[in-house]
Amino acid sequence: MSESHNDASIPIVSCDKQGIASATHMLKKGGVIIFPTDTVYGIGCDPYKAHAVKRVYEIKSRESKKPLPILVDSINTAKKIAVIDDKAAKIAKKFWPGPLTMILDVTDPILAKSLQLKDNDGIALRVPDHKCILDMLKSCKMIAGTSANVSGAGSTGDPKVCARSMTGYDMILNGGIIPDATESTILDARGGRISMIRKGKIASLQGSIQEEL
Repeated sequence: MSESHNDASIPIVSCDKQGIASATHMLKKGGVIIFPTDTVYGIGCDPYKAHAVKRVYEIKSRESKKPLPILVDSINTAKKIAVIDDKAAKIAKKFWPGPLTMILDVTDPILAKSLQLKDNDGIALRVPDHKCILDMLKSCKMIAGTSANVSGAGSTGDPKVCARSMTGYDMILNGGIIPDATESTILDARGGRISMIRKGKIASLQGSIQEEL
């Protein structure tokens, strides 16, 4: 169901069946949407549509050298586009779906080209633990998504803040206010080595990793 937008004609849709279908259609035709996750609100697009990826960078004023993370529906989808060794798979099994992003080696050359990944760039993957975005991912499988804020500004769990502070996107998928909005924990899990890049939402992750591996 659509809601009115105070600042522009950009539609705001609810996280119901109709709204999720509208947001999915928008992604598939190359649009850029704002959406809820289990961490903060994200902004993203179909990662295989290079023109949409470029728009996300422009909307956020994001540096081109910072690759966009990818949200996927499952570890099985992640395995189709990245190298997930035994260590990474063990971590994923424990923390996915959830607020953990892992940087992995990309194996899909078409995706790497669309995202403009350099030779040494990894691909940052996550399975979010949020019903609304997971329902959408059942159809589109993956979204290139990063926090819905202009670079340098703080991320948010409030869709109204996104609507006030950003322009140039095509739709907001409104999942209400996200409690305890904190960005994901990031690990570099390439080459059999695990290193912490950002502590993020899982404060006890480092100890948990040492126990698991």
